[in-house]
Amino acid sequence: MDSALLQKVLMAQARAGRAVELPVTGVSMNPTLQEGDVLTVRSQPDYAAGDILVFTYKEGELLVHRLLREEAGRYYCKGDNAFRLEDVTADQIVGRVVAVGGREPPPCSQRLIILSHLVNRAFVKCRYDVEKTKRTALYRLYDKTILRNEETTMIYRKNEEMQYIQADESSLAVFDPESGDTHFFDEVGIQILNSLSEPCELDGLLEKLCEIYDAAPEDIRTDVEEFLRETVEKKVVLTL
Repeated sequence: MDSALLQKVLMAQARAGRAVELPVTGVSMNPTLQEGDVLTVRSQPDYAAGDILVFTYKEGELLVHRLLREEAGRYYCKGDNAFRLEDVTADQIVGRVVAVGGREPPPCSQRLIILSHLVNRAFVKCRYDVEKTKRTALYRLYDKTILRNEETTMIYRKNEEMQYIQADESSLAVFDPESGDTHFFDEVGIQILNSLSEPCELDGLLEKLCEIYDAAPEDIRTDVEEFLRETVEKKVVLTL
């Protein structure tokens, strides 16, 4: 059976409410899925961020990738171990992976969704150069915490939902639309928040700040940790 006919059969079976089984090929969903894993797929009326979807893409390619977001009727997906972001419509989706080898797929964290999306953004900024993307601090963080699961370290990120009002280089007001509170920061606070425009862990943040201020990590760690505690409490900084 050729691939185009196979896809039509899968679509017909899924839309009839039947579960379909597919083997995994390739490594784009490592470590969540391994080559040879048998997937059970079911069509559903709705899909949520974090779901693993099976869908047809472009020239009839059948992909198994994770849904990162849905927007205006388009579903944006990416492999956990991939860089490209695919956008598809509902009629291209075969269904959601409901079992891997007869077991429920592992849960998906919000951290994975956010960082995976940012890896794609870094990939675009690097002009679709995979090796250059792999050298970015963001990808190294993703590789360590998601792909290799080496650490469960806290990851920090500036809260983009706040309103940032900067009068000059040494004065910043941060307005919280939800609570109505306003928080004020000096030049050092501004620099730390700018360094958190992309998610990073404490050691990565210290590395950035040491380059700026020509300091040793042990000299600034306590002050930076205190700054993070206060800004997380104020929701100016978010944790992943």
